[in-house]
Amino acid sequence: MQIVRTEVARATGPTGEPILRVLFCGEGGDCVTVDMARIEAGNDQTALERARAVLVQTATFGLAANDYDARSNGNFDEIAVTAANDENGGVYIFEYRDGESSRQVPPSWMPSYEAACEEAVRCAIELLTDRQPGTDDLSAWLVRVRDENGKLLCAIDVQQAEVARQIGQ
Repeated sequence: MQIVRTEVARATGPTGEPILRVLFCGEGGDCVTVDMARIEAGNDQTALERARAVLVQTATFGLAANDYDARSNGNFDEIAVTAANDENGGVYIFEYRDGESSRQVPPSWMPSYEAACEEAVRCAIELLTDRQPGTDDLSAWLVRVRDENGKLLCAIDVQQAEVARQIGQ
């Protein structure tokens, strides 16, 4: 993504703590937000450098989610979650199924419930491309979305992801 605009602001995190928020916007309107819990003294340039470091660490540091990934060549089943927010947005927690296990990613701000569900469908389609007929369970959920209290809001299963993929082709 070619960065065309950045913003640095102090904000309040989902649990009420002060955070430093850096917004990177690219051509075509794609944006990535980095929220940093430790607010350190410094200028906007220092905040941008720290946010860039967080993005690099996130992109290059993979953890094995299961034994298969631990034995693999490092090509983990990673999911990229984008977060966006506005004054009407909410906090959503995405959970991804990886074989017999699942993992949740940190809460994300999304502009609406509909946007969170659309993101879940997009991620489920990505997960679907990694599934192997005959070896992977192709009947269960792939992505679930919960609210900030953990209440299940929606779940995208294999069949829903396949239909969405066919519609998008």
